[in-house]
Order: sequence, then structure tokens, then C-alpha cells
Amino acid sequence: MTTITPEQVLDLARRLAPAEQRWLALHLQEHLATTLPAHATLDEAVDLYLADACSLARAADLAGVTRWDLLDRLQARGAMQLPSEDRSADELDDLAERLEQQGLL
Repeated sequence: MTTITPEQVLDLARRLAPAEQRWLALHLQEHLATTLPAHATLDEAVDLYLADACSLARAADLAGVTRWDLLDRLQARGAMQLPSEDRSADELDDLAERLEQQGLL
């Protein structure tokens, strides 16, 4: 029996056609929604949130931290980028739209 890492699973999933990726995401979300732990570490909560297994608020609740703590960890892991002061209004609008599409806002 061969064991594969989560990174290998993600690499394989990225190679799927868009329709197959949506199918996989839907089925993983259904599975994860029924298997959330009662508690999680901060990093586990971030992983659950990034996997769309739960909302930002639920992930924070699982880890026993605030949403701001979770956002700080997301930023530290490079999973989100806070706007800098030298961006134009259009760039900030584009960033906000991308974050909304990713479920981060």
C-alpha cells in the first residue's frame, strides 16, 4: 500500500479538468462537513478553513481564537495578502473581489 501526502493529492487535483475539480470539491466539502472535530489547533483550523470545510468564524471557534487571530495566521502562511497603502483604489477593488471569490472575505 502506498501512502501519499496531502500535497500530492492537491497536485493531482490541480491536474483535473475544471468540472472534475468542482465535483471533487463538492464531495470533499460534504465529507468534511460531517467530520469536523470538536476542537482544533490554530494550524488545523486554518487548514479546515482553506479546504472550505468551514467558515472563518467556525474555524476560529474550533481553535478557540478570534477571527483576527485566524486572519493573522492566514497572512503568515501566505494564504492571504493584506493591502498595502501604495495601491490604487482599483487595485484594492480587484484584491477584494479575488478574496471574495476565494471565500476569504
